[in-house]
Amino acid sequence: MALRKTKSTSLTGESVINGTTVVRMTASLSTSGGSDSVNQYVQNVDLYNANKRDVRKDISAFQDYVYEQQDAIDAEIEADKKTTDPEKKDIK
Repeated sequence: MALRKTKSTSLTGESVINGTTVVRMTASLSTSGGSDSVNQYVQNVDLYNANKRDVRKDISAFQDYVYEQQDAIDAEIEADKKTTDPEKKDIK
């Protein structure tokens, strides 16, 4: 028997119009090289339909944020590999 450990980062975002949440976005990013998930939930269909252009900008901005965080996690994983794998260390 062995213990398997995983670590993840949770991200949330909301597209808000006049104080009302129109769309809620969530992402769960694995920090150990596993799979990620990104979701969006329309919470107010009427405001979404009336403000699609602005809400979609928010959704796009959230997706860009997710990409940035994924890239940062990937860089950390690569840095960790280099410090633990002698064959991947830079030779000077």
